[in-house]
Amino acid sequence: MNREEAQKKSEDALHELAESLRLGRSEKLVHYLDMLSRFHQYSFGNCMMIAMQMPTASHVAGFSRWKQLGRWVKKGEKGIAILAPMIGKRKEADAPPKPDSAEEGKTKVVYGFRVVYVYDVTQTDGKPLPDFAEIQGDPGEYQLAIVALVESLGIEFAYADHLDGANGVSLDGRIEVVQSLPPAQKFSTSVHELAHELLHRGDRRDATSKTVRETEAEAVAYAVCRFAGLECSTRAADYIQIYAGDEKLLHQSLEYIRNAAAQIIEALSGTPLASQQAAEVSHAGA
Repeated sequence: MNREEAQKKSEDALHELAESLRLGRSEKLVHYLDMLSRFHQYSFGNCMMIAMQMPTASHVAGFSRWKQLGRWVKKGEKGIAILAPMIGKRKEADAPPKPDSAEEGKTKVVYGFRVVYVYDVTQTDGKPLPDFAEIQGDPGEYQLAIVALVESLGIEFAYADHLDGANGVSLDGRIEVVQSLPPAQKFSTSVHELAHELLHRGDRRDATSKTVRETEAEAVAYAVCRFAGLECSTRAADYIQIYAGDEKLLHQSLEYIRNAAAQIIEALSGTPLASQQAAEVSHAGA
């Protein structure tokens, strides 16, 4: 598969998703969010490409990376094609002189993409992988971690006895969550409100409808909860006809969802509970 074919597959996947939503079927979106929870470090397009080629993929890496982990790709296995950036150096006329540097006046830029292949763990044999976190309905220390993340971003976090029927609120720099919620719901609500803080302040709030904002926040919460091992229902399953067939706007929204979910999951990946989670395994190291 060459670069043009890979890009077309990504575009076809987006078109198929948009068409499914237009026809009132949201299973493909939920499947994409499940993929995002496992492959948060990948772009939207690469998540879609992995989902198209191997819907059951759980942990992927490049051929050489699997060797570093003590595993090898089984003979005859077909790789999963994704697009990797090509990074080079571009000379900048206005760059300040650096007499002692061989890289004088140059900066690294992405100048294109190339096709690389990754393999799912089921396509490999060898040394057993570390056990991944399973918390079966209780977020455990992830709740403490999400509060710490909120505060590290300069956002206040507080628990409340009640919020007039709401589970949580986002108040432009302050998040409040009902203290008495069950642990899983408390975690999901905390992530949902953080998503609002990350995505729906400033100009973008005025540029989106309440339906879009709530759906994006719920989609982020769903992906993060799946990463944390929680079984959760989600209004993201009702993400239907919001963009009236406008694939460009749908793509933009999914990029916002991916970026916010990836930022939160990366932070949670640093907790002891996730110390050997997919960040060690699920990347396409050459």
